[in-house]
Amino acid sequence: MFFVLMFWGSSLVHAGIYAYVDENGQLSLSAEGADSRFKRFNPHKTYRSIVVESKRSVRVIKLSEQKRQLFPIIDAIAQEEGVDPRLLHAVIRVESQYDPEARSPKGALGLMQLIPATASRFGASDALDPRANVRAGARYLKWLNGAFLADLSLVLAAYNAGEGAVRKYGNAIPPYPETQAYVRKVLSFL
Repeated sequence: MFFVLMFWGSSLVHAGIYAYVDENGQLSLSAEGADSRFKRFNPHKTYRSIVVESKRSVRVIKLSEQKRQLFPIIDAIAQEEGVDPRLLHAVIRVESQYDPEARSPKGALGLMQLIPATASRFGASDALDPRANVRAGARYLKWLNGAFLADLSLVLAAYNAGEGAVRKYGNAIPPYPETQAYVRKVLSFL
């Protein structure tokens, strides 16, 4: 499988981004030309996987393969928990881009970006375990669906901003630009 990395008109095209492609087609990106193998990044190429190099970490992301392995897990949990699999996929795509190790600056973890209290509340003792994370996220979405009378926009707003924020604004999407954009983005993937 191949992954196309595109940054049409992006500042990355013009920034000091350097790339190295190994014999397996794996792309390594660096803000500095780490060594003589690195050349100016070309955003118009196709690569098998990506390695992002920074002073803090080196991370390999095999997006296509990772997604393919997660799809049957997500679909099975959706069926078991009675949640539309398209909704789970849309939330996961927006929340973590299918990265089971995703961590937000606010402490949200895993595929569905659950804060530890929510993960625990809905049965996940390890929020970084993909199965536990998706199951807890599915249960949370199902619970929100009941709490907000199956109004999907409110369910998504509550998932993003918290149940209290939606109630505070009279069972409406809170006037937070991040939450409003989140709801639109998730809905666009359904």
